[in-house]
Amino acid sequence: MTWPKKDTRRVSLRNGQSFLWHLDADWERTTRVIRVKEDGADGQVLLLDPYHHAFLPTQTQVRRAIRDAFRAGWRPGTPCPPLEMVFDGERFVPGRRHPEG
Repeated sequence: MTWPKKDTRRVSLRNGQSFLWHLDADWERTTRVIRVKEDGADGQVLLLDPYHHAFLPTQTQVRRAIRDAFRAGWRPGTPCPPLEMVFDGERFVPGRRHPEG
């Protein structure tokens, strides 16, 4: 899968690990998902469902979601199916995205 350049941002953790996160500019009307991958790796993609009134898609929130994903077993360096997580109002937890529409 080709990673889009438009609307893609970079975020780094304190340990220096760098990630790319993508959110379409019109995300509320289209995908409603934030895609995250480790920069330079073609491993497991993280799919974040941010559709919650208490979530703002900022670099700080995405960094927190990445830490939540690691606690849930995310393996960004290993090719495998995406890990889907949903925001419960406080943190991201494993779960399937809400249906579109």
